[in-house]
Amino acid sequence: MLVLGLAACHTSWRPPEARAQDFIEAMVTADADAQKLRDIANIAPDRNPEDLVDDLSARVALDFLRARQAQGLALEFRQGEARQMDANRRAVTILVTYPQPATQTNDEVRFQVLVEKDNEGHWRIVHVTGGN
Repeated sequence: MLVLGLAACHTSWRPPEARAQDFIEAMVTADADAQKLRDIANIAPDRNPEDLVDDLSARVALDFLRARQAQGLALEFRQGEARQMDANRRAVTILVTYPQPATQTNDEVRFQVLVEKDNEGHWRIVHVTGGN
């Protein structure tokens, strides 16, 4: 019972930068699991997590990375710059790198994730835009 309780609280205590990274990673790797995405984003049960993706470049980047993932390409997710806009809002850059086999180099896709505190002081994902 304790383990289940800790698992349920796992996403609520994560710092905003980690929550942003977890959300982007789950959007790419577990896009069919809407409840997991809602939990990470800390949004209402009736909201669609896909609605948090605000612009065409972010949608195209997600589709591209999902296709790369389905092809078995290794993706690396990491946090970039985090900018504190005020005490309750942060803009976090999430970087996703993937190998370019033909050139033996890595390419990168960037997302900007706006994270803010809700009325209870818990961080939630507000929206995602493309950062390239």
